Amino acid sequence: MPHMDERQATFADFEVPDPGRIRKVHSWLADHGRLDTTERPISVLEIGYARGGLLDHLDAGGDYRKFALDLHERSPGPGVTFFRHDCNEDFDFADGMAFDVIFAGEIIEHIYHDDRFLEQLHRILAPGGVLALTTPNLFFAVNRLVMPFGRMPYFAWERYHYHFYSRATLTALLSECGFRVRRVTSSHVLVSTRSHRLAGAVCERLGDVFPSLGAHLIVFATK
Repeated sequence: MPHMDERQATFADFEVPDPGRIRKVHSWLADHGRLDTTERPISVLEIGYARGGLLDHLDAGGDYRKFALDLHERSPGPGVTFFRHDCNEDFDFADGMAFDVIFAGEIIEHIYHDDRFLEQLHRILAPGGVLALTTPNLFFAVNRLVMPFGRMPYFAWERYHYHFYSRATLTALLSECGFRVRRVTSSHVLVSTRSHRLAGAVCERLGDVFPSLGAHLIVFATK
């Protein structure tokens, strides 16, 4: 039985609240051939398994080996192998396994030792495989406006978060843990399509141009 951090209990039954991040992750992976199963099966591990996550967006006709991991018990969809695991611990369950794609959406900020977590992901990622990681951005454009007035940063600060990241600190940490950063983008600047369809569409595009101002950083890195 994994150790239960009570601060994470709010995620016991979780659905991705803003699908824009998932769409951007899926789009980049697809555009770069990382989800192409025409020549061989692709193994995909989603850490922080939730309804509306990456596994739910994979082509139903593709030859995928789907794996999901979460601190909480989940009822995975058809064809998904589920591991209940505390990501603060070593990934011993994956010994002998290698994943072509690992997706960790809004997870790293919840982990006590983020460097140890990334080292474990590097170990189980297949050579040439890709890690797609998302996390709140401390220097989100709105945070830059409110923090000088004593307001806590939106998204980045929560009682169940143990780390804050900027684009520079996150990419440096990934490099220190053996990854090669390939692309940095963000979810959106100011608002997303969840809040406003037209303005959100523009702001999501701006998130690609100005990732350091985005609400959530999206990083793609290879082994």
